[in-house]
Amino acid sequence: MGCVSTKLVPESPPVTGQVVKTVYAPGVDYGGRQAPKSGKHHHHHHGAANQQQHARIEGKGQAGAAGRQKDYVQSDPPSRTTKKVARYKAKFDPRVTAKYDIKALIGRGSFSRVVRVEHRITKQPYAIKMVDRIRGKEVCESELNVLRRVRHPNIIQLIEVFESRDKLYMVMELATGGELFDRIIAKGSFTERDATTVLYMVLDGVRYLHSLGIAHRDLKPENLLYYHPGHDSKILITDFGLSAFHKSGDTYMSTTCGTPEYIAPEILLRKPYTCQVDMWAVGVITYILLSGTMPFDDENRTRLYRLILKSKFSYAGEV
Repeated sequence: MGCVSTKLVPESPPVTGQVVKTVYAPGVDYGGRQAPKSGKHHHHHHGAANQQQHARIEGKGQAGAAGRQKDYVQSDPPSRTTKKVARYKAKFDPRVTAKYDIKALIGRGSFSRVVRVEHRITKQPYAIKMVDRIRGKEVCESELNVLRRVRHPNIIQLIEVFESRDKLYMVMELATGGELFDRIIAKGSFTERDATTVLYMVLDGVRYLHSLGIAHRDLKPENLLYYHPGHDSKILITDFGLSAFHKSGDTYMSTTCGTPEYIAPEILLRKPYTCQVDMWAVGVITYILLSGTMPFDDENRTRLYRLILKSKFSYAGEV
């Protein structure tokens, strides 16, 4: 997730009914009893890993994986993996570990860690995103405000939420198929048929969000996950840290945010904009799927923005 220099200030959510409430508030265990007090957990920083510079698609084999969250862990020696899991278990609220068994670290961001877990009773796998409530407050609130209210086959589903004084734990469905970005890197480009299949699912999810007055504002291949590794897997829209709700009677937004290569011209011009900026991002994704390259690409940020504002690109389709 990338955000331009302007600080993100999430818009206020509507007062519609929630799908998922905070199930376990601070100080209450998962059985409804008063939870025992525990010492403050120390959160280790790893820099702005989630505010990465994105790799150029043409670099295919290099993929720029260094800064991006992955939904799998590179193989470590068993001893290191065991120690790593134990270290993260120690950081989790005991109410969470009483219900879920932590299996592996699968992603990390500037203010968050994502782990693969297993429900201790049902053995169902899930992902838990642990967010620093102090340092990541704005992004955390934006994402939670959306996920609590949406339910769609092509949007990552929030299962339940745990809260402590300094941490927020979001239990979500687990996507194991990897990022759309990685499949583009592996395939080079998609056929029109395969691209259409992906885009239909993405557009159906975006249509649903827009019908609720929600703008994602950071659509890109890295935020589109395959539910499972199979060729017939559905696509899930994820990462709502930059999302926004329309206020009642106000369809315009003004926050300058997004990932540079996917930002719509009106955002760069600092003009009021609507949910349609998501459609610009879908257009960029479509170009990438079909060509394997970026429509607007320059390592210099200023020149990149000039290319976007000119909106000049060329594409030769299948023959």
